[in-house]
Amino acid sequence: MVEFKRMCVLPSRRPLSACASACAPAAVVLFSAYAGLESKAALAQGADTGKPVVFMVAMADDPGAPVPRARPVQSGDASTPPRPDAAPTIYAVVAMQDVPQASVTDTGEAAPAHTVAPPPVHAPVHAPVHAPVHAETVAQAAAPSPSEFEPQPTAQSAPQNTPESASGSASGSTSNSTPGSASNSTPENAKPGDSPTTSGNEPPTVSMPAAPPPGGAPQPSPINPLTPSASASDVPEPNDDVRRRVFALATSGGAVRALDEAKARPDVFTPVDVASIQELDIRQQVRGGRAKVRAMTSADRFDALDSAIHEAEEFDKQLPSTPEYSEVRAALAGDRTVAYAARGRMEDAVAAFETIPPHSAISVEALTGVGDAYSYLQEPAKAEQVFRRAQDQETATTPDTATLGYQYGTHTRLIDVREGLFYSLTDQNKYTQAKQVLDDIHAALPPAAEVHPWDVANDDYLRYYRLLAQYQIYVGQTSTGLAGLQKLEEQVPFSSEVRNAQADATLGMGRTRKARDMYSASLTDHPDNIEALAGLGRSSLALGDYANARQIDGAFDDTFPENGSVRSFKRDFAAYRAPVVTVELNGEHGNSVLADNEFASDTTIYSPPIYDYWRIFSHTFFGYANTDIGNTSRTRTGVGGDYRNGALTLTAEATRSMGGYGRTGGNGEVSYQFNDYLSASAGVDSDSNALPWKAYVEHLWGKSAQASLNFVDGDQRSASLSYAASRYSDSNFNQEIALSGTQRVFTTANQFINVSLNLSTGSNTISNATYYAPGRDYTAEVVAMHQWAIWRSGEKALVQRFYVTAGAYNERGFGTSPEFGARIEHAWTFSHDIALTYGIGVLSHAYDGSREFSETAYATLTVPF
Repeated sequence: MVEFKRMCVLPSRRPLSACASACAPAAVVLFSAYAGLESKAALAQGADTGKPVVFMVAMADDPGAPVPRARPVQSGDASTPPRPDAAPTIYAVVAMQDVPQASVTDTGEAAPAHTVAPPPVHAPVHAPVHAPVHAETVAQAAAPSPSEFEPQPTAQSAPQNTPESASGSASGSTSNSTPGSASNSTPENAKPGDSPTTSGNEPPTVSMPAAPPPGGAPQPSPINPLTPSASASDVPEPNDDVRRRVFALATSGGAVRALDEAKARPDVFTPVDVASIQELDIRQQVRGGRAKVRAMTSADRFDALDSAIHEAEEFDKQLPSTPEYSEVRAALAGDRTVAYAARGRMEDAVAAFETIPPHSAISVEALTGVGDAYSYLQEPAKAEQVFRRAQDQETATTPDTATLGYQYGTHTRLIDVREGLFYSLTDQNKYTQAKQVLDDIHAALPPAAEVHPWDVANDDYLRYYRLLAQYQIYVGQTSTGLAGLQKLEEQVPFSSEVRNAQADATLGMGRTRKARDMYSASLTDHPDNIEALAGLGRSSLALGDYANARQIDGAFDDTFPENGSVRSFKRDFAAYRAPVVTVELNGEHGNSVLADNEFASDTTIYSPPIYDYWRIFSHTFFGYANTDIGNTSRTRTGVGGDYRNGALTLTAEATRSMGGYGRTGGNGEVSYQFNDYLSASAGVDSDSNALPWKAYVEHLWGKSAQASLNFVDGDQRSASLSYAASRYSDSNFNQEIALSGTQRVFTTANQFINVSLNLSTGSNTISNATYYAPGRDYTAEVVAMHQWAIWRSGEKALVQRFYVTAGAYNERGFGTSPEFGARIEHAWTFSHDIALTYGIGVLSHAYDGSREFSETAYATLTVPF
């Protein structure tokens, strides 16, 4: 890769930024340069004494570097020795008539009117003296960014590449250079007619300019801004140097100035060239707007980005739909993708990205932006594809020309791409591949012993260990993952990322109060941390603190539409605010002691929240059964309301059962959550739906009451103790006590096994009823449940559960008999929290000494509108 440096001599008292502007657009004077190169005497007679001779040196750069590096022009200063591997090229330039031109600021924008730059020269004659530069090498050259045109302190140096025999001693020259900037050098003893010559006093070869096209119109040029038109010979034409400089300026942060210069030279730049530079200008506006979005939390954070989006959309409308503009349109679509994703307009980002032809060059920024958009829209498979493509481009040995314009300033790094890839894989339950991504991140990190406190690798190490801990939690190694996060917190106690990861894991385990306290503590130290505030909102919803959740939703408003954590909270909050319909269906066949066939449906419709904590609902139960003593059906409807505020939940319902023996009744329930582990509930029902079906055939009704004490330790273990009692209208009093416990015994990625032990006993005061009512019975069961996460795509998932039951049943008067059963269940989660669960099972059980074999089926559907 070749990097061009410019040294020019202009009158003193002119700033370096003005010098750079003056030398750039100089006009070509071919005949005087050609004549002057024949001899030193001829040059002395032909050159204008008021026009200094300008030299330009091109130093060879590292051809393997993906991004050009700015470097000062080599001089005779002992502190900056010339590179041994550099192949310098010296150009002799004769400055001619001055033309006024505006200066440029370090941001690439035109300077104010009161800032007057020295008048530039016309296009110079670039006469290579040594080692001509080939077009394919120069195509990768970089130009200085606008900030490098600032005046710098001068330093004394003697140019080593100019033979002293041409112009006398050059030891008193003044050199002014910065990386990638122009340099001023004026030999003290130089005469107006002197000119540098090659060793051996051989005159240099001068390349004559090509004839202009007929009519003065510029010929079409390649669309790629870094691939200027090639000359017929190995020596580039003067216009090629102008094109290279302007395009390099455009890709290095100076697109505004480059656009002005391109428009001022219609003989050099075609309309396609101008469109390419204008696209780079928009790209840099998008980059600046995105940086502002990331750095601010106020409501005006999108002002600059919205302006860039508007300009990009208008420019897209103006672009002709002809083939020569195809690459410009593709690059502009990439810019719009980045802008829309940063703005939170994810559907627009995807739509813009999908207009790019499949084989077009796409920047890493655009690929990462649409990857974030796909993840946001719960399409992780598509996100994985674009993140992998971005990773390939970031790790490729060849330069990524599509990303030019982003290498100066904040841009996407390889670890950013891999983090996005990691989450897209975990959102598909591809944990083996996600672990490989973590290994790639770790392998790319420098040795810890070589990392300094100020290195960015410190943050990269922190990010790696945070992702590793999250991965361990995802695959069920919860204790190991939390221990890793705890160790990180001890090393960086005020890191909001680590503390938020701890709180997220705690919330996922069901310890909502602890998670809420952790989010609150993080916000105390980082009041503007958006992820912590979103986490506090989610924990508030889980705890029933809906007023606080509503305040957080109002605080977010539409200020952070691009943030994934905010999106998750807003999705949960919208689901809470939505009306909900729940339908439960179940049926059984073959258990003749209870019923030959039975079917029941239970439907509940909830209203949106009223004053945050109140809801009203409508409830309808319908059941049908045919038995050996007759058929029956039961319908009961009711309306009620519930109150959910923090740890307390109250429900009350007025009911009416239909038919000739219908009754008016009511039911209610109260529950209280003492802490993250312990809760209790109690309820009553004056017209119960839980009587045996043969009791309803006999037109009986019953009252019931129940109470329970529950213990839950995340998803690892749980226990419950319950008591239920029912009084039937025939004076039968039924009681039941049950104790159950569940323990996680095996965990791996996507699968786990729980084992439950259930113990229960029941009694009835009437033993000779027409319905099944044993005087005393006992049940002991062991249930093993295997869960397998078959498929997942973002919030959409399919989980399979398989239950195996084995135990013993003892009925007073009939002895003990074994029981066994099995069932399989699928649980679907669709978009917008729509859930569907269904299953089938079989059970072998003895009743009154007679074994029954029955089949069951059930389904539950929950739909938030």
